[in-house]
Amino acid sequence: MRKILVGILLLISWNIMASYSLHIERDNQISVSEWLAICESDSSLTVQHVAKAMNPETGETIEIQTPNGCVWTSPILRKKYYFTFSNGRITLGSDKAQIGKAKKLAKLLGARLVGDEGEEY
Repeated sequence: MRKILVGILLLISWNIMASYSLHIERDNQISVSEWLAICESDSSLTVQHVAKAMNPETGETIEIQTPNGCVWTSPILRKKYYFTFSNGRITLGSDKAQIGKAKKLAKLLGARLVGDEGEEY
């Protein structure tokens, strides 16, 4: 069960397990409605309030609540990447493909993309 939960956390790119996170942020916080409007206006993004994964051995479906989360499907890699919204900023993983999309989203929001240590991308 532990392996499954770790896999889900990695799947949704929260990077809680000692990985590095990036954040789309600005001085005045991003509002939930502004974030969701961006997600709904982009056909490559899907609002997803629950992240789901299936255990391939047991078939059990596991769900994690991701309020105001959004999934981006890379048109080139066909891979899904998660963006989570909390406290006026959007958090994502540090995969190169996702960074490219995050930069575009940051520009739309009049925000910047920064790492956990404050460096700008």
